[in-house]
Amino acid sequence: MEVSLIQTDVFYKDKAKNLEWVAEVLASCERVGDIVVLPELFSTGYIFESPLDIQALCERYDTSPTISALSRLAAKYSTTIVAGVAEEHKGQFFNSVAVIDGKGLIGKYRKVTQTNIDKQYFSRGDTLFTFEHQGVTFGIAVCFDLWFPELIREYSKLGVEVLLHPANFGGEQSLHISKARAIESSLYIVTCNRIGCDVTTDIVGEYCGKSQICAPSGESLAQFGDEAGVKTVKIAVEPSARKKVIGVDLIAEMNAVNHQLALTK
Repeated sequence: MEVSLIQTDVFYKDKAKNLEWVAEVLASCERVGDIVVLPELFSTGYIFESPLDIQALCERYDTSPTISALSRLAAKYSTTIVAGVAEEHKGQFFNSVAVIDGKGLIGKYRKVTQTNIDKQYFSRGDTLFTFEHQGVTFGIAVCFDLWFPELIREYSKLGVEVLLHPANFGGEQSLHISKARAIESSLYIVTCNRIGCDVTTDIVGEYCGKSQICAPSGESLAQFGDEAGVKTVKIAVEPSARKKVIGVDLIAEMNAVNHQLALTK
């Protein structure tokens, strides 16, 4: 299983340019992975003067030109693309991630956790999302989601082996948290962050890049610097393996702990 990370400097509010840049990057790749991951809200940016600015850029996923363009790229390179695309649904707006193959939209995940920025613009998601590809179970988390071990452990209980993590973060804390989540839930975490800035009257959002892939052991299999680019990395997933740390079955032990705690209430 090969995964390609595309670390981008977003063209602010310019979907066409962002899609063009992704197409150019894929065309330049020596090889394109089985999965291609783009950052959170890769086609628009993340911080705006007004909620109306981002809400005007949100797309209905059933008619989304961004998803259609990504589907064409997925078909061209025989891959599956995972990308942050701002979503409008029945008058609500979501910080969402689309999973797309050459036939179109496979499914979507709406960001569950919210920063103070998210709270200004978006409704909160309420459902985890998993999908199967080449015998591997994938889950999706977006940026701040990773700070909540409870959410990631739920993915572990669902049998997720690789967590795909589109992000827009500026500090390196998330990189350390990613390593901890990978170890404690015994899964791969693929973090695709962005670089560059979003500049508004009140806030300047600066993004540090440093996208990475963490193995269940905590080992870093790939890490970017602070420049735009692409890396394709092979990960050796064992779909049949039970999730264990130091020989302990994590799910069985968690169930035992929950049972014990319930007895003491």
